[in-house]
Amino acid sequence: MSFIQTQELKVAYGDNVIINNEKVAIDRGEITAIIGPNGCGKSTMLKAIARVIPYEGQVFIKDEDINIYSRKSLAKILSMLPQKPEGTIGLTVEELVAYGRHPYSKRFGGHSKEDLEKIKWAMKVTGISEFAKRQIDALSGGQKQRV
Repeated sequence: MSFIQTQELKVAYGDNVIINNEKVAIDRGEITAIIGPNGCGKSTMLKAIARVIPYEGQVFIKDEDINIYSRKSLAKILSMLPQKPEGTIGLTVEELVAYGRHPYSKRFGGHSKEDLEKIKWAMKVTGISEFAKRQIDALSGGQKQRV
């Protein structure tokens, strides 16, 4: 079985069925391209696979039904970068990058020394350290994509 697999995946917005009976297999360590015209459901399918939106059918990760995973454990395995940034109003680049540590953090108490090191490392290797204190909303389109 593939790392990510769907069976009979169906997603609808009201009566408008976007994805109907879709079967997808994505292998670990492989690059998979999802190609299609605007509005055909590429992003919708990825949102369903990531359990961001409701769906019918089955989604498996590592041979397990995705619904056995808590949101926290799922976030350690799978992440999704949307085409357009959502929910970044008022955040700095550093704050946004720090959200990536939440699945590894304790409930309360802020970030540990290890978290802060990982945040700094992630910004350095992606070349965005210079934007750390800037608001996401103040970045250009290209800078936002990098972040």
